[in-house]
Amino acid sequence: MANEQHPSKKTRTAKTVASMIASLESDARWQDKAACKGMDPIIFFGPEYAETVKEKRDREDQAKAVCEICPVKKDCLEYALDAKEPYGIWGGLTELERKALLRRRAS
Repeated sequence: MANEQHPSKKTRTAKTVASMIASLESDARWQDKAACKGMDPIIFFGPEYAETVKEKRDREDQAKAVCEICPVKKDCLEYALDAKEPYGIWGGLTELERKALLRRRAS
């Protein structure tokens, strides 16, 4: 039995793995609950062509309105901040707004 693991260690390992899987499933679920799920990503990330200032402002306002009613807005924002997402509206904030928030948090 010298090379075999003690049963209690196997159980602990299984519990750790189960906990990690549950955590991963929980992380994935917030995206399934997002108000934007299934919406056109252009609303949140912009078109491939240059927008006028007004078009961009209107599109961002539309995206932020979706975020305002989203049940996982906070999870979305925290994901974007952790991942340092460089583009798009996440959790109701633009790229520049997220950068400013990260700077404030660092101070």
